[in-house]
Amino acid sequence: MVLPSDFADAQTRAVHLARRTSLGVGGTPRWLFEPEDQAACVQIVRLCLAHGVPLLVLGGGCNLLVEDGRIEAAVIATKRMRTFEVHEDRVVVGAGNGFPDLVRRSLHLGIPGLPGCPGIPGSVGGVVFMNAGGRFGSVSDALIEVEGVDTQGQPFRQTIHPGDLGYRSSPFRGSIVTGAAFKRDPAWTPERSAALYHKAMDWKRESQPLAARSAGCMFKNPSEGISAGRLIDDAQLKGLRVGGAMVSTQHANFIVNIGDATAADVQSLIEQVRTRVRAVHGVDLELEVEVWPAPEARA
Repeated sequence: MVLPSDFADAQTRAVHLARRTSLGVGGTPRWLFEPEDQAACVQIVRLCLAHGVPLLVLGGGCNLLVEDGRIEAAVIATKRMRTFEVHEDRVVVGAGNGFPDLVRRSLHLGIPGLPGCPGIPGSVGGVVFMNAGGRFGSVSDALIEVEGVDTQGQPFRQTIHPGDLGYRSSPFRGSIVTGAAFKRDPAWTPERSAALYHKAMDWKRESQPLAARSAGCMFKNPSEGISAGRLIDDAQLKGLRVGGAMVSTQHANFIVNIGDATAADVQSLIEQVRTRVRAVHGVDLELEVEVWPAPEARA
């Protein structure tokens, strides 16, 4: 692919995405942009559209499996979008803010639901994009507005209504989330928030490999009340290993990098887990993590 002259502001040196992802695997993109606001994102998206360059969005690098080798695409990293505004009825944050920091600050800002989300890594933009959450709370509990750039390079601001976000899904696929607003609720006192936070954090520490290099839960739960982790555990796959990738012995829905794992190791392990769960339970597991390059971004 020929480098368009208009891409002079992008980083073209080797940027190893393995160093920018929680799983610690992945190759290098052709270009990397790090805009600071929505307006800059608009320009980059339109530039990529004009040149026919595939575009990928990097938040905190969690919930992401990047393939090995060269990725012939442009990557927008949102880490510099870090505005943080506290208003009487809402908190407005840039997509590049760390979600764990927002969760901690939510204890004193009275943002409902978010104190139930400790231990969820990544950026605000990423967790909004996938509606991250767990048994004690989710992003959608408090999300009221999202700002971003759509697939045609048009800026948008969308009010969020109940039901707009589903289980690990949102209406923003293909778009770039540049910021989000969360409601404040006077009923969420610091004491009530702290109690929920510590309850959720204690459960996380006991049940999930928080200190390990992973992409979080690898598979979606097949349906309400059916845990992907339990299906994998019952198929006796804990500890199964391919190269430096292993099914966690603490939580079977986590694949952890225990050494110098490659994306190929992880992908091979994913297929072995899927095959075994299908054989034992008759269930096809669907990935919860995003895989790069996506089909439309492949060279």
